[in-house]
Amino acid sequence: MEAIIVAGIVMVGSAMAIPLTTRMIRDAKGDSSSVMVATFINSARNRAVSERRNVQLTFLPPDRIRLERIEVPSGTLTIVGELQLEGNQELLKDGAMPDTPDAFGDADAFSFTGPTPVMFTSDGSLIDSAGDPTNGTIFLERPDFPETARAVTISGVTGMLRTWKWRGSEWLQ
Repeated sequence: MEAIIVAGIVMVGSAMAIPLTTRMIRDAKGDSSSVMVATFINSARNRAVSERRNVQLTFLPPDRIRLERIEVPSGTLTIVGELQLEGNQELLKDGAMPDTPDAFGDADAFSFTGPTPVMFTSDGSLIDSAGDPTNGTIFLERPDFPETARAVTISGVTGMLRTWKWRGSEWLQ
């Protein structure tokens, strides 16, 4: 009788833990994706400064970001890096979700205050295709799982990055 009771308790505990564990794994993969994107974009900024060349960010939906160095004087693009998001995360923004507190753009999965393409310059700032400093937001999410929503914002003049996590009703840094 005691063995049956213990087995029942273990089964009830397992039934409660499995959904919680699955949600925690999705949440961790969302966090990992935002860190990967922030690190990758920061490497683009660092490369632009160290090589004294503009480095363009190219977004390739659903799940890739490419870095391209702009060669001088030809203006041709050389691919210097590419990031593929993991854990089924995509460059995606749920239309019902508000913008981050930085309010750099909430229209699309990657939204900037100026015209694209955007690039880091040798002084570390982010500029748009017109050469003006631009701010932007890159939204990430696993389709059909809003709790995995993350965002990375870039301040154009300083090139400063922030990562954000969606908590059901608000963005938290």
